[in-house]
Amino acid sequence: MATTFDSPYEPLHTLPAEWYTHGKALEREQERVFERFWQYACFLGDLRAPGGFVTTRLGRVPAVVVRDKEGELRAFVNVCRHRGSELVGEEAGCRQTLQCMYHGWTYNLDGTLRSAPRTRDEEGFDPAEFSLEPLRVETLGPFVFVSANPDVEPLASVAGAWPELVSEMGIDLSTLVFRERRTYDVAANWKILAENFLECYHCPVSHHGFSHLIDLDSYEGEAHSDVFWHFSSCARDAAVAANRNGIAELPEARRRLWNYVVWPNFMANVYPGPPNISTNLLVPVAPGRTLAIYDFYFGQGVSEEQQRANVEFVDEVQREDIVLCESVQRGLASGRFDRGRLLSSEFFLDRFAFQVARAVTGDPALAPATASASARL
Repeated sequence: MATTFDSPYEPLHTLPAEWYTHGKALEREQERVFERFWQYACFLGDLRAPGGFVTTRLGRVPAVVVRDKEGELRAFVNVCRHRGSELVGEEAGCRQTLQCMYHGWTYNLDGTLRSAPRTRDEEGFDPAEFSLEPLRVETLGPFVFVSANPDVEPLASVAGAWPELVSEMGIDLSTLVFRERRTYDVAANWKILAENFLECYHCPVSHHGFSHLIDLDSYEGEAHSDVFWHFSSCARDAAVAANRNGIAELPEARRRLWNYVVWPNFMANVYPGPPNISTNLLVPVAPGRTLAIYDFYFGQGVSEEQQRANVEFVDEVQREDIVLCESVQRGLASGRFDRGRLLSSEFFLDRFAFQVARAVTGDPALAPATASASARL
C-alpha cells in the first residue's frame, strides 16, 4: 500500500502506523525534519582547542564541525568539492587542515581550498570557487548544534528559556567532564523512542527503580517554544536521593530531576545528586532501527562510585525502555493498528506528532490539539 502524507495529523492521536514502518516516511523525515531543524553535534568541550573537530550527520547530509585557528566555531558539509568523497572520515580529533583522503584536496579550517594536486597549471581553475559549503552552527550552553537549513530559526531564540532554567539547577555545565558513551541499537522507529521519553504514564508500570526515586505526582513539563521543552520533578524523598548518591545532604536544586528536549531528537537529563548531565541523541538508521547515543558528564569532584551509580541507573531505565519501544514497533508493523488515541495528559506526544506532521507536509494550517504550555507527565 502506498504511503500517504495527506493530512496525517489528528488531534490527540498518534501518527499513522505506516509513518513508523515505511521507508518512504523516513526519507521524507530525513529531508524535511533532520535537514531543516537543529541537530546536536557535540559537547562544546570537545572543540576546546583550535583544529578540534567532530563529524556528524544532518539527515542525509554529512557534516563536520571545527574550531578554526582564530577560535571561531564553523561547520561545513563534510563532502570534498572535487569528486564528492566524504572529507573527514574520523568521528573526532584535531587537525591543522581538512584533507580529503581520496585525492588530497586540502582545505583550511575556514573552509577555503588551500591546495589541490595538479591544479596549479590547470587553466581556469580558481581555488576560491571551491570552498566547502558552510552550515549554520550555534551553541546552547555547552551543547553544539548544526543545521543544514540557512533559514532555520536561531537556536538562541527557540531555546530562550535555557539560561534561566540552567540557573535554577545550580550547576555550571561548562565544568563537567566526559566520562563515557553508551550506544543502544534499538529495533524501533526513532519517533517511538522520542514519544516514550515525552511521557511518564508508563513509569509506574515499567520503571520501578525510577518510580522509587522520582515523585511522579509532581513530574510536569513545559513547552517554551515549538521545539524547546523541559520537564522537572523532585526526588521522592531527600533521604532516598542522598543514600543513592552517597551524600548526606542535598541542596533543593540538586534534589530535582531535570529533562530537556530540543525537537526533534535531542534530550538532556540531570538526575538528583552531585553535578551530572547525560545527553541522548536519537539517530534513525532505518524505519525500524534507531541508535540511541548517550554521553555522560560529571563534575570534577564527583567520585567514581557516584558516577558509576548514575550511569548504571540510566542504563537500567534505558534497557527497560528498549523492551517497550521494540514491542510498540512490532505492534505497529502488525498491520492491525492504525492510530493510537492519546489522553489529554499526553500533551507532549500530541505536540510531537503535530511537529512531525507540520514539518513533513509543510501544511501551515495544522494546529496542535491544545494551546496549553504545560502538562503533567
